[in-house]
Amino acid sequence: MTLKTRYPLQQAQGVASEILRRLEPACERITIAGSIRRQKPVVGDIELLCIPRFIDGIDQLDREIGLLVFQHVLGFRRNKLGSRVYGPKNKLMVHVPSGIGVDIFSTDEVCWPVALVVRTGGEKTNKRIATAALRKGYHFHAYGSGFSTPQVDIVCHSEREVFEAVDLSYLEPWERD
Repeated sequence: MTLKTRYPLQQAQGVASEILRRLEPACERITIAGSIRRQKPVVGDIELLCIPRFIDGIDQLDREIGLLVFQHVLGFRRNKLGSRVYGPKNKLMVHVPSGIGVDIFSTDEVCWPVALVVRTGGEKTNKRIATAALRKGYHFHAYGSGFSTPQVDIVCHSEREVFEAVDLSYLEPWERD
């Protein structure tokens, strides 16, 4: 088992802010998520959640990422089989100068609240939400807009609604684990 490199929060925040600034014009909406948003003292990677901007059917986020790859700011990460992990929703990159992994996740406006909860994490919080949903007979749609119930779909319009839909108290990002 290899140990994952960890980075001080301040360093990761600086890199995340730089990348966000470069990608922002290509997005309708973009924010820093993950352990940086949870204000963990050390982090393993950077997670950005965004809604890409499309012009004439062209994904401007993909275009801008391509430019950052050309400029050696970002590089493609490879999976265990050596393939790029880069698709329409999940783009796993690396910040070349620092070596910090950069995960860029795309969503849309309807799914934004759920995606922000899931991409902020942490793992225990996400499992608590999914488990609470199952106890109520719901299905949590981590890549969707909320929950399916036997009667109706619940669309969450805020992070708070994601928690409250399954009778959990809302937790601020820095309270999540």
